[in-house]
Amino acid sequence: MPKNPVCIKVLLWIGVALFLLWFLGSTIVPERILPALGFSEHNGFITRMYGIFQLSWAILFFFALKDVEKNLAIINTAIITGAVVVVFFVVYQFAVIKSGWYLLLNAALLSVYTVLLFLCKPRPVRP
Repeated sequence: MPKNPVCIKVLLWIGVALFLLWFLGSTIVPERILPALGFSEHNGFITRMYGIFQLSWAILFFFALKDVEKNLAIINTAIITGAVVVVFFVVYQFAVIKSGWYLLLNAALLSVYTVLLFLCKPRPVRP
């Protein structure tokens, strides 16, 4: 499959928008809504911290858009981090929470986005 620079730029713009929306949903949502998502009162901290993580991804993707080939390390790190976060969410869901759909939905969306990033990332520039 040829690596298309337009594909990765579109994915990064989608990532900026998606992660900014996730940030707003994870950090600004009122405390009374968290139990409806499957969290008890003290587990809301994980959701709030994940929101800050999403904000950092949105900012990093925005800077990676300036020159995708030179900022390939940001994309590679996002792929690795995305896979680790998906594994954490699935383990945390089944080991600690055991109810709710919010983490599994985030894990599914993040795994699809991570796979798309991996498939569309450009090859490194050879000197």
